[in-house]
Amino acid sequence: MEQIHEPFNISVTELDHWEKRNRRNNFFELVYILKGKGKQCVNYNQVPYQEGSFFLLPSSDCHLYDITEATTFLFIRFTANFFSSDEDCVIDFGKWFCRLNFIIGNYNRLPGELISNDTDKQHLVHLLELLMYEKQRNDPHTRRIMQSTMVSILELIARNMATALPLQPLYEEKKFADLLLHVQYHLLDEEMITPQFLSERFHIAPTYFSEYFKRNAKETYQEFILRSKLKLAEAKALYTDIPFKEIAYDLGFTDSSHLNKMMKRFYNKGMSEIRRSAMADVPA
Repeated sequence: MEQIHEPFNISVTELDHWEKRNRRNNFFELVYILKGKGKQCVNYNQVPYQEGSFFLLPSSDCHLYDITEATTFLFIRFTANFFSSDEDCVIDFGKWFCRLNFIIGNYNRLPGELISNDTDKQHLVHLLELLMYEKQRNDPHTRRIMQSTMVSILELIARNMATALPLQPLYEEKKFADLLLHVQYHLLDEEMITPQFLSERFHIAPTYFSEYFKRNAKETYQEFILRSKLKLAEAKALYTDIPFKEIAYDLGFTDSSHLNKMMKRFYNKGMSEIRRSAMADVPA
């Protein structure tokens, strides 16, 4: 497993060929192409890149670059601990991770470019420049500025992804697909995912909401919320070293035993088994 030993790292690298690495990593990676052309290959899927391309690689994904024209990469590598390990951090880590998990959970449905809106891409470039500036400056304010900047970057990604996803409908009714995206995006904002709030926002009669949801999702709303929180718990087990009792508390479970019981019931594996699997190497 390829690892970084600090929670955040940013670097610019120019390459004319890529040394293949068939091993997983413990970090997330944002990649911005400053110049050059080629293909990004992630888990055997190939996506063309050029100047201005922007990608996110989830932790543990095996990847390489097929470089056809000398390429200058801007790599931003970070672990979830970049946000969770600082008691003085002004970021709500739980909600931030929910946004990150929203991106990861939908990434395979939207391979390739993360930012499709031209104005958002311009904002992204400015935010990347700010990160590089702060990395060099490195004063007592740097960490908070970089944390806030990373949150802004991920919000831009999430917004572009949420805009694009309805074009890839999994459900016949677009309104229902939009409702599910809303719930996934605001999973930890309890007031924004109550049946009452959703009924009003999506123009569904409150007395009809439960029937409407089950007819479209083939499961109850309560079951959908539980499964969504369990997937978030799984991501935290895979991508962080947060204690299970803290994960359980953040997601509204009684305790870590209750979380573990639900995880085994729905996915036939416990939290410890999930976390151990994150440390296993991908076969060469």
